[in-house]
Amino acid sequence: MLPALLAQVSTLLPSTPIVTELGCGTGRNTVKLLAPSQSPQITSLAALDLSPGMLAVAKQHCEEYLCANSNSLQGHPQIKFYEFDALNSELSPKIKALEGKADLVLSTLVLEHLSLDTFFRTVKFFLKAGGYVLLTNMHADMGRISQAGFVDENTGEKIRGLSYAHEISKVVEEGTRGGFEVVGEIGERAIGPDDIGTVVGERGKKWVGVNVWFGFVMRLSQAEKKV
Repeated sequence: MLPALLAQVSTLLPSTPIVTELGCGTGRNTVKLLAPSQSPQITSLAALDLSPGMLAVAKQHCEEYLCANSNSLQGHPQIKFYEFDALNSELSPKIKALEGKADLVLSTLVLEHLSLDTFFRTVKFFLKAGGYVLLTNMHADMGRISQAGFVDENTGEKIRGLSYAHEISKVVEEGTRGGFEVVGEIGERAIGPDDIGTVVGERGKKWVGVNVWFGFVMRLSQAEKKV
């Protein structure tokens, strides 16, 4: 679902935008921003994540992509990776230097791990006035049933972090309170029978008929004071 949102927001950005990715994870979407077809051409990309291990994998993925496509790339963003915890008020000098610089904050599947006020406060910190946030998240219909987690390889224990089942209306309401407005349509996605084996694997059968994803773009008011 992300490519359509990227295409939408790309028409709104300046010709050489600066992008901050909030929660890059393993770099699955970071790589999409390096594609030669990316328009407008991003000049600078800051990829942030809480986990040093995730950042190492993301950096490797990006390096492998750039190496494999070196002949076709006319240029690519200057990309830097930063460890960042939105719940930690003590910011490093490197993170402070990113304040108010981004034309776009990209955040995919991060919102469920943060309270709404923390999320939008963080996005505002990185954005220029008049900048955009592209956000996607687990749908509340899915969040009420399950949440993200992983199995500890050593103990076999299922580890789950803090997770919020944010309703779309509440996300929009909090964003509006913080000086943001929705731009374009709000997208929602459910899993259908035809998605099994094509879009998702067999494990996805349990989600047939359930809304699992939402995403949209918001713009920060030009007049909004940075906090």
